[in-house]
Amino acid sequence: MLRWRKRIRRMTYIATDLICILLASIIANITYATLVKRQLGISSLEHIGFLSISTVFFMGMSMMLRVYDDTIEDQGHLKVKTFVKMLIAYTVATLCLGAGLFYMNVAMSRLYIGIFITLIMLLQFINRGIMRATQFNDNQGSEAVRNILVVGQTERGSAYIEEIKKHNYLNINLVGYISIKEPSSFTKLTHLGTIDQVVDIVMAYVVDEVAVARPLHYDPRLPELLKQCQSMGITITMLLDVKSSDKAQVAMVGDIPVLKFHTVSLNESQILMKRMLDIAGSLVGMLVFGIAYIIVGPLIKMESPGPVIFKQNRVGKNGRIFKVWKFRSMGVDAESKKAALASNNEMSGHMFKMTHDPRVTRIGGFIRKTSIDELPQFYNVLKGDMSLVGTRPPTVNEVKEYEQHHRRRISIIPGITGKWQVSGRSDIEDFEEVVRLDSEYIENWSVWSDIKILFRTVWVVVCGRGSK
Repeated sequence: MLRWRKRIRRMTYIATDLICILLASIIANITYATLVKRQLGISSLEHIGFLSISTVFFMGMSMMLRVYDDTIEDQGHLKVKTFVKMLIAYTVATLCLGAGLFYMNVAMSRLYIGIFITLIMLLQFINRGIMRATQFNDNQGSEAVRNILVVGQTERGSAYIEEIKKHNYLNINLVGYISIKEPSSFTKLTHLGTIDQVVDIVMAYVVDEVAVARPLHYDPRLPELLKQCQSMGITITMLLDVKSSDKAQVAMVGDIPVLKFHTVSLNESQILMKRMLDIAGSLVGMLVFGIAYIIVGPLIKMESPGPVIFKQNRVGKNGRIFKVWKFRSMGVDAESKKAALASNNEMSGHMFKMTHDPRVTRIGGFIRKTSIDELPQFYNVLKGDMSLVGTRPPTVNEVKEYEQHHRRRISIIPGITGKWQVSGRSDIEDFEEVVRLDSEYIENWSVWSDIKILFRTVWVVVCGRGSK
């Protein structure tokens, strides 16, 4: 887990630094042409060669001096050691770049080179500031933070806690521990309660993972604890007192082997692939959203007063609260009228659906039928609150009524579309069927399944099916 989180963080820094070098080249060209009133005076091939060599030298020196590893471990601010390493890397890269240009006999303007290198340094420093501000988040309700609850008190558990604390820059938060039948005298973490209170504690502290420090035979209540957590989609980590296990595949937290029972199929590498797909799709979606806003926005305002964008608290992964964005399709007093319409709910279970909802405006009916009202959610995807494909985010009041096994559908990041949306959602009137479809999606997730659902979503929207 720690290895993958660190690898993902390092790859993110490398990818964004590459973007910074490309931006530095574009801005340097514009700045140079503005200052000297002429173009650089080299061929496109020479320019590409210069940019390629610059990238190799700057990125290569940063990797050789472990700048990325030190930057990750610096957490909230750059330490002097990392700052010095960055300056050394940039200086050596600049000297190597000059030698390379001399060897290739490429005549480059010193002014342009100076502007280019200064911009690289400036943009990469800014990049690190942005990355630290967005990735090092101590808020336990943030999607970036993985909240872990420790069960039981053992020496192995103590070692596990120390290992996690050494890597807290990877946004792993130990919310506390619960005791089984030991005295609550553990000083390494906050005591939150006993094993009999685990369900309430998991929901109250937005727990993503439960680390069990005792073997299952230690207490007869432990198997039931694992069953309850699994039914809610919580990852189970069993701390082992052995170096390896022939009966199970183990993961490593530092040098501590742990056994995971995980009903959610996404591991760290799959999460990275899914996020890359989300970013690419949301960038395209934001462009469509912008165009739609210009057309739909005035129509919404003309028909009824109020904001164009409707924002509502929804429940995300494992109980996190976020504001979902949609084009407003109802009057501004729609929420206050919902209770009066409860008897007309066509859905059995914890979800509201009404075919001819009187709260929906005329333009609202159109944008709902065509799913245009969902376009602002590409902003939620870009932020990381949502994914392109997942389970639809329920309202806070709906989740309050959930039974324990219903919470499994909120054990992953919610999506704009999902399996039940492309399975004839207008014809599904049983909430348990929604939960079943969502659970199937969670258990059998793959990148290809997301792509297939996205294509099926486009077909459903084009055909005008699935939305009322």
